[in-house]
Amino acid sequence: MTKPLFIICIIFLVISGTNFGQENYRGGIVYGPKAAFNMSSPQGWVLDNESGANQGMPCVLYPKGSSWSDAKTVMYAKIASTQFEDVKAFVAMAIKEMKAKHGTPKEKIASGKTKDGHNYFINEYPATKSYSQWERVAYVQLPKAVAYIVLSSQDEANYRKDSGALQQVLKTFVYLEPKSVPSGH
Repeated sequence: MTKPLFIICIIFLVISGTNFGQENYRGGIVYGPKAAFNMSSPQGWVLDNESGANQGMPCVLYPKGSSWSDAKTVMYAKIASTQFEDVKAFVAMAIKEMKAKHGTPKEKIASGKTKDGHNYFINEYPATKSYSQWERVAYVQLPKAVAYIVLSSQDEANYRKDSGALQQVLKTFVYLEPKSVPSGH
């Protein structure tokens, strides 16, 4: 049994004049126990640190004009449990746990490097008879941690339309080194 992770997302407020509408939230930091990363929302998307918090997702994204609860496609960003420092081990566990519901994913449909040069790859999880969501997940190997960003759509049409947003987020992804606390403090 794993202990719950306390992950937070801090939102940067970009002020453009006096307009404080939802389009002002463009970037945030996702914190985990061993790592943190900064990312920005793609053009036309909102990054939100409140709407998914009750579901354990403190950093969620959705298209402007919709909300976390009604968007046809959403994304959320997290850092894997502290027991996983290697992306291959984390993905193997994730696939094993999801296989009954999701079926076998299409592995490594895309790969590349984040803005700061960390390797990532994306797996696709098409809808099945028992699970209607179309999903793709980007997995990023960080020093001593694994970050992942999930894009989930209610149907294939929205999935195809919105799936490129995941790679747009990865182009803004920057690892933040954990701050070490001097001993004796």
